[in-house]
Amino acid sequence: MRKIEPHRYLLCDELSVLDLYVATVSRWSPRRTRFYREAPRMAEIVRRVDAEPRLTELWKARFPFHDGWEG
Repeated sequence: MRKIEPHRYLLCDELSVLDLYVATVSRWSPRRTRFYREAPRMAEIVRRVDAEPRLTELWKARFPFHDGWEG
């Protein structure tokens, strides 16, 4: 099995639908705390997707940040 070698984003240096998918799924139970522990190399990328200015309105509407949201 081949492992993903992360760049700026998961597949390359450009944001892809895979990055958005992983960031979204990482917000579901058991939340980000476990995701950070189990996939530390992807954690930086997920945080980068969270901070992507083009996604600000999406996160606000669909997955708003609030105290304790990371679990």
